[in-house]
Amino acid sequence: MSTYLHPVLGEITIHPSVRARRLSISVRPGGEVRLTIPRRMSRQEALHFLEEKQEWVLRARQRMAERYRPRVILPPYETRSHHLSLEPSDNDEIRIRVVAETVVVRYPAAWAPEEDRVQKAIHRGIEEAWRIEAKAYLPGRVAELARQNGFRCGNVTIRNTHTRWGSCSVNNDISLSLHLMKLPDPLIDYVILHELCHTRHKNHGPRFHALLDKVCEGGHLILRRQLKNYSTRW
Repeated sequence: MSTYLHPVLGEITIHPSVRARRLSISVRPGGEVRLTIPRRMSRQEALHFLEEKQEWVLRARQRMAERYRPRVILPPYETRSHHLSLEPSDNDEIRIRVVAETVVVRYPAAWAPEEDRVQKAIHRGIEEAWRIEAKAYLPGRVAELARQNGFRCGNVTIRNTHTRWGSCSVNNDISLSLHLMKLPDPLIDYVILHELCHTRHKNHGPRFHALLDKVCEGGHLILRRQLKNYSTRW
């Protein structure tokens, strides 16, 4: 099993199978894509098939997002450093503010907080809180893990990405999803170490995985399985 970084679809899991009789693509509820390849088929042929099915994958992800709607979020919801406060008001519009340690969502009193329009505002407010927390924590943590493990990387940016946890450019700049802030610390470190390993190996070959397992102190596979319990999506 290996992975392929698609410019539009993000990280694709490639699974060669002796049992598979045909090439197939599956999309999980979290948006993850799995490409199953019969043993005698070449990787190049499989990736060409993926390109042909790109629009289908995007539509499948949209159907999954509509089918698996996010849970309703209400107080006392908390991020790492912020708590949610809902304030019914006489205004006829929604207002979102992140003040100190509070995500404040003001909405018309006639609306129910469970309604989609209020929930979408809550999501935006929480994502802004995650962005603040991510900018305060992640660049410093990248620098610390790089120093501890002998890596050198470029700039660290924080983005609201929903297809992957992080990426490393050809110039060794690292981009991290603000949704990392919903993960426990060991998994945040795992994602960061994954991208730092890409500063030396730009693919997911054996040398990359050997390095990743080394810096994870032999826990790479366990951490990867744990990460699958989370999603960059709501």
